[in-house]
Amino acid sequence: MTLTGLLFVLLFFIGLALTLARHPIYGLFTYIAVFYIHPPSRWWGAFLPDLRWSLLAAAVTMLAIWWRLPADKTRPPWYSTTPAKIMIAFVIWYWIMYIWALDRELHTIGGVLITKYLLVYYMVYRLIDTSDKTTAFLFAHLLGCFFLGFLALGAAGGDRLDGVGGPGIDDSNTLGMHLATGVMAGAMLALHWRGWRQYLVIVGIAFALNTLVMTGSRGAFLALVAGGAVLAWLRPPSYKRLFYAFAALGLLLFAYVASEQFWNRINTVTANEQKMDSSAQSRVEMIRAQFAMWSKYPMGTGHRGSEVLSARYLESKYLTQFGARSSHNVFMTVLVEQGIPGAIMSFILIAWVARSLRELKRQSRVKEDPARDIQAAAIGGALMVVMIGGLFADFSKCEVQIWMFALLAGLLHPSTASDLVPKSIGDAARSRGYDQRAAQRVR
Repeated sequence: MTLTGLLFVLLFFIGLALTLARHPIYGLFTYIAVFYIHPPSRWWGAFLPDLRWSLLAAAVTMLAIWWRLPADKTRPPWYSTTPAKIMIAFVIWYWIMYIWALDRELHTIGGVLITKYLLVYYMVYRLIDTSDKTTAFLFAHLLGCFFLGFLALGAAGGDRLDGVGGPGIDDSNTLGMHLATGVMAGAMLALHWRGWRQYLVIVGIAFALNTLVMTGSRGAFLALVAGGAVLAWLRPPSYKRLFYAFAALGLLLFAYVASEQFWNRINTVTANEQKMDSSAQSRVEMIRAQFAMWSKYPMGTGHRGSEVLSARYLESKYLTQFGARSSHNVFMTVLVEQGIPGAIMSFILIAWVARSLRELKRQSRVKEDPARDIQAAAIGGALMVVMIGGLFADFSKCEVQIWMFALLAGLLHPSTASDLVPKSIGDAARSRGYDQRAAQRVR
């Protein structure tokens, strides 16, 4: 075992011990750390046992929530929030579709993934219930992007950056989008914080932007611009001057790190059909093919159905060396693979996000709350990044959007309860027993 691997294992089990001994939130942050570090993707991970690190962290966190975290009566239960209702319905529909899925093995993999995301939503909503915790989560997200940016400095050269992130964020398009959501969080934290934390946030933003450029993702660039517009709309009025000063600084920083190759790729976004590069042209053809797929399978084809059917609907020159083509548009992915019911649920979720952000903006006009407004802008900007980026790549199952849905729901329903969490498992058991005896006396 290498020294790096030994340090990871030590910190990992310390995090789990704190989860059981002090508070489940340590388990959530351990899970987030594993998401970014992901030992199997690092060279030193080959010397570690395969313990399914993320699954173990999530399992211990769920156990700690059930064992020692009483239900908060001051906020709605997690399952009554709109994102949870949509996700529960989506999971049920997903497993029903197993009956007619074109590739049941692939569909099972997708079903397990979205079921896992439902549990992730539950953990984030239950544990991130105050303003300070929301800020800490956004900061942890930025630190993770900072870490990926650090790894990218030592990555092998090439036209585009791949393989730096872990599962789900290892390709250039998804990595670029994910980093852009981290920039949204960092931009708002830089406005709100002062001192060493502000400096650290600025450095994290710089690393994230540099790595985004290395991905060469046109979709991530456009998503970054759209997310910045949401930040400008939702930022606290009292931070207006500082916001535009930092925005100008960010533009200069981005222009400095952007390469000529990157700008050449961005210029193809506005090209006509004759001047499109092969990648852009193949995406246009894939969308046309997906409309044909949907007309034949209106109730969905199952997970990766677009890829399974691509060889029937596309010319061979648009297929990869494996004889297939994956989807590069979230809406078309959902429409083809989950059918009309999936598309309806997606639109309902988008409408909820828009309505929630408008409500937070209205509340800000009535009474400004800088901390909450900063968080709303960061979350809204990140979700806009995912949505716009999803027009150019398939982000229908990216995990960062699940985090942001849970944070937004928590922002709408913050906890007002006092801290009743016991300090140890023994205290938790005694407290649970006391509550049960008290309930019996009342009856």
